[in-house]
Amino acid sequence: MIGIRKTLLALLAMTVAPLAASCSSNRDTTQPVDSGQTTTSSTGTQSVRPTLTNPKLQPPSQDNKYTTSTGRPKVVFDPCTWISDDTFRRAGFDPATRQRLDDLVAEYSFLTCTISSPTRNLALNSGNATWEEDLTKVGSYSEPITVNGRQALLIRDPQVRRGCQVDVRTKVGFLQITVDLTNRAPQNLNPCDGITDIASTIEPEIGKDN
Repeated sequence: MIGIRKTLLALLAMTVAPLAASCSSNRDTTQPVDSGQTTTSSTGTQSVRPTLTNPKLQPPSQDNKYTTSTGRPKVVFDPCTWISDDTFRRAGFDPATRQRLDDLVAEYSFLTCTISSPTRNLALNSGNATWEEDLTKVGSYSEPITVNGRQALLIRDPQVRRGCQVDVRTKVGFLQITVDLTNRAPQNLNPCDGITDIASTIEPEIGKDN
């Protein structure tokens, strides 16, 4: 997971300005974890969504001195507890490798999740930086697309040779869907191959109200 950690940190640095703030982390990411049982809970919208209850996967509180001073809405969609094992399987990833990395809960907030296959790592970052802020950061090397009718961007960062990204707009910001090739990937594999299919598989889990 070293490669995806580096990619994730680079992408978050690319998306948000440097912050004099703290990150919140509540998980051990040294070993793959089981997804845990599923229960039903309310998300604060009219949707009632299944969420995973494994304690190693739970998101941090979004209430701290940094978040309360900004007026930004909380991140509703948590990619590590809202996405079903079946969805990850259909996207080509092993649910047993699901892990939460360091969530950013500060002036901007991003909730994180990673999962892998033999050839690809997948990082998901659900944040409340605005769509306009995202466009300002990545607009020069992104292509507007749609994912199941949502506004989205296909991002090819020239500084990330083995990675590709799709950002999907949400009600409070956007979801980053980032593919990072592993050392076992074929040499001729393009990191953007199939990423829109992955995004289309994951997008319904966001929920139409989000």
